[in-house]
Amino acid sequence: MNEKVICPNCGHENQINMNQCSQCDEELRNYTYFKNDFKDFYKLFSTQNIELLEKIPLTDTAYDSILNTIIDIGIENYPAIPEDPNTQHLIKIAKPYARVQYDNQNTHPEFFSYYSFNHIYINRITPHQMIPGAIIHELAHHLFNEIIKQSIMHLLNLEKNLYIESFAWYLTLQNEYLKIANEFVSHRVQEYFIPEHFTGYTSLLELLEENNDLEHKKIETALSVGLSVSQDVIFILEKYITPNINTNPDTSQYHRLEFNIRELDEQEKLNAMYTIILNTFKFIAEHKRDMQPVLNDLNESYIRYNV
Repeated sequence: MNEKVICPNCGHENQINMNQCSQCDEELRNYTYFKNDFKDFYKLFSTQNIELLEKIPLTDTAYDSILNTIIDIGIENYPAIPEDPNTQHLIKIAKPYARVQYDNQNTHPEFFSYYSFNHIYINRITPHQMIPGAIIHELAHHLFNEIIKQSIMHLLNLEKNLYIESFAWYLTLQNEYLKIANEFVSHRVQEYFIPEHFTGYTSLLELLEENNDLEHKKIETALSVGLSVSQDVIFILEKYITPNINTNPDTSQYHRLEFNIRELDEQEKLNAMYTIILNTFKFIAEHKRDMQPVLNDLNESYIRYNV
């Protein structure tokens, strides 16, 4: 699984959804991948694939394989030993996953950084000492999204394609509880690696404030999923980054949140992720006429950012 696109300049094998070689920065003319075809939509959200999803749950063995697949994406940038999280090192390790660049359009002046469609944007006024934390925060968003994508690919035994990309984006952008889990993951990972410059769970608190009508118990479940998945993202990034030796999980700032957040056991976490994927997939399949333009909009946004 995971087809490659070969760089015509250096011969490096890149992930199929890359538009720039992660080795030499050569432009990759990968137009076939970025083709918005309604036939692919109906093929993906088929009755057969629903039946397949219902038969095969997400297992711990499969999930371990998914994490190792994600680690392998960046294997060419493995340091001999994990290095300190300085800006240049973080840009290098992020490269096979997401492109780091300044937000020259000043699209979100209120943020130090933001992540969109495999791009990490840094605000030009972000203080120098805050940039490493910003990159880690946004890279954690990408890795969370990649875990979702790879899980879908595994469950359906499919290669990555544009509609799988858009389905994963729909999950992380439209499911309010998954958005909460996603934001928690990024804050927790950032806090783990750079606690000395960590400014708290600010964007998570804003998200919770915006969604104060959500069920308290389901929010706690989402945060617990986030805590559990954050350990997986930390596991991936520890291959590249030296954690702060003074990090103590018992003093993490998430304990100040007014929710009962606990790390789920492996099966609880996998069941929660599987249920969200299955239910959302079935919803889209059952509402194809309404949902195709929604995913097409996400496809077009993805293409605009990446081609």
